[in-house]
Amino acid sequence: MTRVLLDRGHRVTVVENDPQALEVLKTMDVEVIPGNLDSTDWQDAIDGRRFDMVLACDVLEHLRKPEDVLQRLSGLLAPMGQLLISVPNIAYAGVLAAMRGGVFDYSDKGQLDRTHVRFFTKRSIEKVLLDAGWAPRVWEANRVPVECSEFAGYWRALSGDQRQALLAGWQDFDVYQWMVVVTPSVEAPIWELKEARGMVDGLRDELQALTLVHQRERASLLEHQKAFAEAKELIAKLQQEVGELRKNVDLLRSEKIRLDSELVTARVELQARTMELSDRAWRSRWRRFMGSYLSR
Repeated sequence: MTRVLLDRGHRVTVVENDPQALEVLKTMDVEVIPGNLDSTDWQDAIDGRRFDMVLACDVLEHLRKPEDVLQRLSGLLAPMGQLLISVPNIAYAGVLAAMRGGVFDYSDKGQLDRTHVRFFTKRSIEKVLLDAGWAPRVWEANRVPVECSEFAGYWRALSGDQRQALLAGWQDFDVYQWMVVVTPSVEAPIWELKEARGMVDGLRDELQALTLVHQRERASLLEHQKAFAEAKELIAKLQQEVGELRKNVDLLRSEKIRLDSELVTARVELQARTMELSDRAWRSRWRRFMGSYLSR
């Protein structure tokens, strides 16, 4: 975390009592104050100084009296400064799954780190903060699936009904860690005004974005309307042409029927004429035959 802050150009002051961490910090461009937060020796080194941001991430659960430390930290913030806190959530479903099996064993890291001396839920850390004169501003949840935690085995050991009973109506069952930004309660009116201004700025930006979207959508709608009108005109023209073609087809069909009728009539007349001519030819041959026969 210190390296990240330095990379982002911040000046960092660190209060630390772990010997190994102190050795590493000596190699970094930070102000280091050796001290135990459960005592007051570190406070004298920064008495009278003010900081824009104080971070106590995964710290309070290691302290015997975090309430005292929280009260002292309020005097270290500059006007409109903020305190960022993160604490493990003892109400994590994995912890409850282990306790369901009668297990509450400490380990080298995780929720039940053996150096943890205090445990918090969201409600309990909120109460501690309020009692110490801090007003929570922003909450964030670090969610970790129980199957991916150190409690996965205990979770799998539960029956489906037992898991379902634990999860029923519980939205925060997978919150492994709570993070919260807080400010001094005495600055609440100032922060509320700042938040109101921020909301107004946000709404103004949203309005501007929506205006741009509206303009684009309106332009697109006009283009669609124009294309629709052109398509409608083209359809009307095609319908007219189809109507004319249908009329022409009907005329052609009527003409074909008339011609077919005339052709049938002509064939009948031709057949009759042919029969008449054939009959005349036969009579003529008969007369010639009879004339020749009588002359004998």
